[in-house]
Amino acid sequence: MEESNLDRQSDNNSLTLLDVIIIFSKNKMRIFLATGIVCILSILVYFFVLDLIFISTASVKSSSKSGGLLGALDAGLPDIGGLDELGVGGGKSAKELAAYEEILSSRRCLEELIIKFGLMERDEYKFMEDAIKDFRENKLLLSQEKIAGILFISVYDKDPVLAKEMVEFLLSQLDKINIEMNVLNAKNNREFIERRYYQSKDDLAKVEDSMKAFQLIYGIAPDLQIKASAQTVFTLEAELKAEEVKLDVVRKILSADQPEVKLQESKVNSLRDKINGIQSSTDLNDFLRLGNSPQIAMSFLRLQRDLEIQTKILTFMLPIYEQAKIEEKRETPTVIVLDKPYVAERKTKPKRLTMVIVLTFISFGISIGYFVIKFKWLQFKSNDSRVRDERKLASKDDIG
Repeated sequence: MEESNLDRQSDNNSLTLLDVIIIFSKNKMRIFLATGIVCILSILVYFFVLDLIFISTASVKSSSKSGGLLGALDAGLPDIGGLDELGVGGGKSAKELAAYEEILSSRRCLEELIIKFGLMERDEYKFMEDAIKDFRENKLLLSQEKIAGILFISVYDKDPVLAKEMVEFLLSQLDKINIEMNVLNAKNNREFIERRYYQSKDDLAKVEDSMKAFQLIYGIAPDLQIKASAQTVFTLEAELKAEEVKLDVVRKILSADQPEVKLQESKVNSLRDKINGIQSSTDLNDFLRLGNSPQIAMSFLRLQRDLEIQTKILTFMLPIYEQAKIEEKRETPTVIVLDKPYVAERKTKPKRLTMVIVLTFISFGISIGYFVIKFKWLQFKSNDSRVRDERKLASKDDIG
């Protein structure tokens, strides 16, 4: 019996579409009254209380210009190949737009804007941090078109003229801060390149001094001197071979004590002495000498190579140094404005009609839900008291 009571209670607690229709028909006046009140209040709030918000927008284009040392290389030395393959130019536009966003969202930029337009007093902010946070999150809108390299700068405000002026101020601040950052970056680059340039000049001067000292010892062109000495030795050796052949012929014809034989022997010995003297001579006063010639030639070639390397480094650094000095002094506008801000002719928000309709439907649903829940709650209480009464009667019957 208790199970049948529970089943009946469960059936009574179920809700069908018919129940909802019956509840609505019984309470339709109160539902429409509550919905109408919410509708009227939302109309009063959205049409007469809340301020209309306007938006002004400007767009700036990325100049896609590299900064720093790599920028100087790319801009100042177009004949150097392979920079793009090394990834120097990759993502320049995206990085520049990201830098623009950081500048516009910075405390420095927004604090100057809030002070200039008196937003602390107008909007009754107590702390500057609150004003900056509210402006950054609710009034400033930054969006990118990455493929085209365009940044859109928008400002929301209840005064359309003020919104336009604030966007113009943000553009001027963006250009001003970006120039300062570029100049500072160019200064750091210039100082670094300047140190490297003067170091290259010192290195070149040291190599030149070493070359000068070497030439004072071994001559202006030791390599040519060695070449001339070697050529002389080759000529003397050829002459020596010819004289030796002639000596052999004379010895076969004449006896060893003949003057012709002795004269020929003295010629051969003289040529041998000259050749040996050139090959073994290390006397710096001798023009024709081959003693220590490999070491001298190698040292001279190394000095020549170092001199050529340092000269190329200095030639390479000079245009970069001049470019860095120009970048440091340049204060031309760096931001390319594609679209200037305008005074909005139509409001952006709130969407008054949409919000009134949405709130009306929500209040209508809540009203129906309230009466359905109230009906089910009363039904549950009624069923629960009836079940308790039936249990009491059943217990009395069992006792009797």
